[in-house]
Amino acid sequence: MLKRMRGERGFTLVELLVVLAIMAILVAIVVPNLTGLLTGAGQTAMDAEKDSVQVAIDAYNTQDVAVDNAGAISARGTADVIASADADAPFSKYLRETTKYAYTWLAAGDDVTVSAP
Repeated sequence: MLKRMRGERGFTLVELLVVLAIMAILVAIVVPNLTGLLTGAGQTAMDAEKDSVQVAIDAYNTQDVAVDNAGAISARGTADVIASADADAPFSKYLRETTKYAYTWLAAGDDVTVSAP
């Protein structure tokens, strides 16, 4: 590098630009990978919650409809979050907590679809 005058210490502009260029390249590599991970994690969470809702529907159909002669689950055509004591979702008593995503389903709880609220 250039000879330093009068014992001054520090980095040259070229050295700083090289470091910034390397950091920019690393960021360009890492950011797309992190975005893909976050999207995949959200899909996995949505699938897991859909499975838990389907288990609650199956428990309702097995216990309440088959044994207690309760009414079948009515269809829900518009996506909505399932809350405890939801009139359209009598199976909500089998859920541990209010759902995070919005759901639709056909009559009897068939063909459950999930979407982000």
